[in-house]
Amino acid sequence: MAGLKAAQPEIQARGAGLVVVGPARPEHIARFRHATGYDGPLFVDPSLRAFETAGLVSGWDKTLHPLTLVKGFLAFTSGFRQGVRQGNPVQQGGTFVLGAGPRVRFEWRDRFAGDHPQMGAVLAALRG
Repeated sequence: MAGLKAAQPEIQARGAGLVVVGPARPEHIARFRHATGYDGPLFVDPSLRAFETAGLVSGWDKTLHPLTLVKGFLAFTSGFRQGVRQGNPVQQGGTFVLGAGPRVRFEWRDRFAGDHPQMGAVLAALRG
């Protein structure tokens, strides 16, 4: 979320918007906003149907993957701190650039916790 939030001004400058979908319940929204500072469109899907439809992986083996330790250490040394997890703690996310119309311009499915796309690739998809 930190990378997307930091890129939000550039995303908007390119005429696009950022929408977040979380694997949580509506009562978790306020705490998420407070922890991340994200004030844009935010939806929750406690059923996880959107995550399943998008082909996003879930499981403890993804959350406790060996590379998660590496990514976590790098994030920690960069000043990031994870707050209290809400919702489904083992659901992995993804990043998608959609539009115009039914077109998918970019898709990334996290393979494990901390596995995120390069923001340059996400922003490049907004040019097309």
